[in-house]
Amino acid sequence: MKIGAWLAVMLSLAGGWTARAGEAGKIKWPRSIEIAQGEITEVKISGADLAAVEGRWGQEKIYFAAQGSGLFSALLGADVEAKPALSKLALKVVRHSGQELQSELPVKVKAKSFRTESFNVPRSFDQMTPETLQEISREREAFKRAFAAPIAERLWEPPFIRPVPHDVSPGSFGARRVINGAARAPHSGTDLAAPAGVEVAASNHGRVVLAGNFFFAGGSVVLDHGGGLFTMYFHLSEFRVDEGVLVKKGDIIGLSGATGRVTGAHLHWGARLANARVEPFELIHKTGGADSRAGGAPPADKKREQ
Repeated sequence: MKIGAWLAVMLSLAGGWTARAGEAGKIKWPRSIEIAQGEITEVKISGADLAAVEGRWGQEKIYFAAQGSGLFSALLGADVEAKPALSKLALKVVRHSGQELQSELPVKVKAKSFRTESFNVPRSFDQMTPETLQEISREREAFKRAFAAPIAERLWEPPFIRPVPHDVSPGSFGARRVINGAARAPHSGTDLAAPAGVEVAASNHGRVVLAGNFFFAGGSVVLDHGGGLFTMYFHLSEFRVDEGVLVKKGDIIGLSGATGRVTGAHLHWGARLANARVEPFELIHKTGGADSRAGGAPPADKKREQ
């Protein structure tokens, strides 16, 4: 290529980049994002004539929803075991004119201290028969299917609500458990000390994508709230919903119980956001709700999951 032609190409590319940068200056997005393990943050993008916003963090699609003229938001969650590190959230914004602009936001995942607890259970809890292993495999596949195809459209409305009014076990989410001397995976939900037979409410609007009985989780309901967000309700004694139905915030989806691999009645409430296991009370706090009992003192008869 001749020098003159090469300069023309380079100037053309530089001019195009300058125009993109000028347009991008009219769009408001955060300079950077910090988020602790198991927590949630809201990312807001705004600008004139925005038609859509798309995001991707690592391998996961981040769903942005329109919140008004030129404003889009998404919830971003760090898994309870996410490695503390710096990464990037890739963004693409689309104007009504069809113009596309791209950017990358630095995301810093911070380490968080979680409770460690050790206790013993009867050895029978660790004895897995071939039939039990088959049940565990069935459970894993059922949950994998439930999370495989999230509804893109946001179904939920702020704020989220707690499913039962009972006390929260302090430090239950993320707790590193050592059972009979063996370290287990961190606890990925929050335990609420509901006795058997308490009505369990949907924490927000969603579709029932799983309702069934399993070895570990017992009677389980999973709600897809759209945008990659799911909530889970485990150890239920009864179901009040069927798979496939749409529920509204506050609808009764089942009764609390002691089904599955537990030593006593309670409700395990979990949340999953873009495949990240997050503290479900974060959904209340980060969507405008208030709940002073999160992390409160445990009741005297608090039972543990195994």
